[in-house]
Amino acid sequence: MTFLTLRRTAALAAAALMTLSLAACAGAAEPAGGDETGAPEKANLTIAINPSSQFAPLYYGIEEGIFEKHGLTLEITPQTDVASIVSGVASGTYDFGFATVVHVLTANANGIPLRAVSTIEGQIQPDDEGTITIASPTSGITDYGDLEGKRVATVGLSSHNTLTLWELASREGVDAGSIELVQMPFGQMAAALANGDVDAAVMQWPFAADALSAGGVTLGYNNREIFNGAATTLFNTSQSFIDQNPKTVRAFSDAMIESIEGASANEDAARSALEKGMGVTAAQAAAARWNIGGDPHLTVTGFETARDLLVKFGTDQSLTDALKNLDVDSVVWPGALEN
Repeated sequence: MTFLTLRRTAALAAAALMTLSLAACAGAAEPAGGDETGAPEKANLTIAINPSSQFAPLYYGIEEGIFEKHGLTLEITPQTDVASIVSGVASGTYDFGFATVVHVLTANANGIPLRAVSTIEGQIQPDDEGTITIASPTSGITDYGDLEGKRVATVGLSSHNTLTLWELASREGVDAGSIELVQMPFGQMAAALANGDVDAAVMQWPFAADALSAGGVTLGYNNREIFNGAATTLFNTSQSFIDQNPKTVRAFSDAMIESIEGASANEDAARSALEKGMGVTAAQAAAARWNIGGDPHLTVTGFETARDLLVKFGTDQSLTDALKNLDVDSVVWPGALEN
């Protein structure tokens, strides 16, 4: 079993890091000094996301003019490969991008200075349904303990969802290394389950609704079991962007907090914004799940939990050692933490 050496991410980001280093040597602009008050230095932002219903707060904030109120205009770029998002943020292709606590930790352990600046849907609550493991209706699987030697779809072989899958299966006595992982986008998983191409899948909404309506069996809700009270999905940027654009980072973080709170208070409006923003049907938007009511602020708890699991399941000794020595506080922009 191999896990999260992030070879692809590291390779993709290597060129980006070299570019950043060369820019610094060539006389890049001095950092803005950390002043977070006033108009954003950069108003037009490119945001990379891995589309799912957890972005309802983001779309709500756009639709309701919250980002505009904070002086920002967002261009949303859907991207199913989180490794490409990480490298894109490191290179400056994207100003902010989606990544989980797992990706942020492993990026930093590989020398990529990714910084979490905001949660996407707040801290996970005890009733969170956002990430769900579903078994094929013909597989005979009824719980995580039945996954020994089974084929399971996951959005990334080195993903947060893979890590939670392994942990929940191992708690039931399963050898996590026996699970055969099949990488595919969320949108293809329901069909793969129905066709018997995979035995189970770790899914997000609104795609999970299609799998359940076809008879899929719920095994559990991954994040609520492992990350209760912690944020797992994040918007991130590079340390270089923070140094040069402190007002922009503050404006984006404040707008996300307001959007998360607004989406929880106005669920119907958030679903309408999700329908428009993601291009899903009204029925899909109505069936969507996200962490409604979650505290929008960031803590380091999720990073600590993820680091422990990465060390537990890791097979790359150099990466494991780097993770053990990584200060989790350093991967979070301080302004994102609740006072």
